[in-house]
Amino acid sequence: MSFRYMVLKNGWLIFNYGTGIANFRASTGRPGISDPSIENMGPIPPGWYIIYPSEISDVYYWNKKENVVNYAKTYAHYVVRNAIQGDWGSYRVKLHPYIFKYPGRDGHRSDFFLHGGKNIGSAGCIDVGRKDVELFNLIQKTSTYDGTDNILVEVTDTPNKPGWEYLKANSPIEELQRWWNDL
Repeated sequence: MSFRYMVLKNGWLIFNYGTGIANFRASTGRPGISDPSIENMGPIPPGWYIIYPSEISDVYYWNKKENVVNYAKTYAHYVVRNAIQGDWGSYRVKLHPYIFKYPGRDGHRSDFFLHGGKNIGSAGCIDVGRKDVELFNLIQKTSTYDGTDNILVEVTDTPNKPGWEYLKANSPIEELQRWWNDL
């Protein structure tokens, strides 16, 4: 297995998995917030994080359609998780802090995840939106699950797409989607 790593820069999560590179639109924090020290709103603090593929959590309920009870239970879990805990998407995995670039300023924030979701923005996690199924399938496909396949994630000083800091956190969804899709 070759070394795998991700870089979050300028609104893109770049996944180098040894035999190829995949790019995913990504954001972190709330629109209009660029200070990583703001709890539950600011972007993830710049630095390096580790992903353990064995910790991936999924609620990929449509794979369980052959068993009505499992399908209903998993779908209910998906709905409740998204209603109570926010817009998590179908997959998530914890980002374990490795090295913060600014430990004195940002070291107090923790419990970040890489996940998907329907809405743009997060409470500080890395959000790949509706591309989470594609990204996590690629992670799982390139994993060995032998403890040596951890993924290093670098978060740069400019993790969000340029202009993110000028948006309003309460902008209408359509406005955010239009800005997000503009290249």
